Amino acid sequence: MKKFLLAGVVLATLGGAASAADMAVKAPYRAPPVPVWSWTGFYIGINGGYSWGSAGLTQSDVDQPGGIFTGIATNNSFSTHRIDPKGGLFGGQVGFNYQTGPVVWGVEGDWQWTDQHETACGLLCFVENVPPPVSLTEALGTTVYQKVKSFGTVRGRLGWASDGWMAYITAGGAWARIDETDTIFVGPPGPTLTAAASFSNTVSGAAYGAGIEVRLWAGLTGKVEYLHLDLNGTTNTFAVSPAVTGAGVGAFTTTTGRIQDNIFRVGLNYKLGFGGPLVAAY
Repeated sequence: MKKFLLAGVVLATLGGAASAADMAVKAPYRAPPVPVWSWTGFYIGINGGYSWGSAGLTQSDVDQPGGIFTGIATNNSFSTHRIDPKGGLFGGQVGFNYQTGPVVWGVEGDWQWTDQHETACGLLCFVENVPPPVSLTEALGTTVYQKVKSFGTVRGRLGWASDGWMAYITAGGAWARIDETDTIFVGPPGPTLTAAASFSNTVSGAAYGAGIEVRLWAGLTGKVEYLHLDLNGTTNTFAVSPAVTGAGVGAFTTTTGRIQDNIFRVGLNYKLGFGGPLVAAY
């Protein structure tokens, strides 16, 4: 009898072990993938900053005999001190990035309103002391006012990214609207006479620089950027009436200048939905 009971216990034990072996083995727990920020996608943003430029001015006067510049500046050109327009700026930008590994390729366009302006002395901007027997002091010369009213750029960007930050270089084309007012004046001993002419030019050129952009939160990023604009020059000529020049004859004054601009700005970009975060593999 004991033998039969022992045999039953053995059989029951073996059967339970076989059933346990048939049960599925639970897979080990794996954490969900951690999202990694991607720069790929379209973005739109705003920016503000400060700009300062410099330009060498050259003015020339073509004066008829008997005019105010006769014997002093007739048909001659004079380079004066530099004009340094400077002021604040504000604008916006749109662009697209594509990230492959740590490398980010992109293109960006922007437009800026600026309050960058300056007035400089031009051709023969001085007070002349005429010796005896005339013995008088006469103010004679010109001034030049220049303002970079607005500019825009279209540039490529090449960056190196690590998760939520990117350092980049950028280069492309630039366009700017430059307003200018040239004034000629003749002073005492008689009444002060002036003549002025205003011009507006749109010039092209190159833009290049560098910056750093970082992710702030969600789709918002912030950037700090430096740009240099190398713009083509402007040439403006205006006729001065005989009533201003005196001696019953007129004159023509030509002003040539070329602005090279330096721009420091900060901005905010909002990344649109296309090209969301990369998902890290297990």
